[in-house]
Amino acid sequence: MIASGRTPHTVKDLMNPNPVSVPPNTTVEDAMHLMRDRGISSIISRPGEDGQWGIMTQRDVLSRIVSAHRQPASVRVTEVATKPLISVPEDLSLHDCADRMSHHNIRRVCVVDAAGEPIGIISDTDIFASVEQFGLPE
Repeated sequence: MIASGRTPHTVKDLMNPNPVSVPPNTTVEDAMHLMRDRGISSIISRPGEDGQWGIMTQRDVLSRIVSAHRQPASVRVTEVATKPLISVPEDLSLHDCADRMSHHNIRRVCVVDAAGEPIGIISDTDIFASVEQFGLPE
């Protein structure tokens, strides 16, 4: 959207599509390798026995693995992923998305379609860059 020169208005206009997800029993080490290979800072954990989607970020790895002196090869993504996954509908305005992110004190949210399936990720950095470039849409 930004490359086209059109001003983004909704999270769908700005999101990074096709979020990377892994089964909940994936090791943190394998997820870290995947994140590095794809150049991403977060990965979605598919529902496990608890039925909840989750998200594991670089910050989660630092605070829940590195700082805690845990071995990434022996910890599963489901153990460190933040749950429940905070999500927003694809037609949500950037203003309302930023408000929800502030309310939950998070830096990224999952964008879901009408069926509730993850279709993208939007971060505070994405919104910041859009507002800096285009201003805040009316």
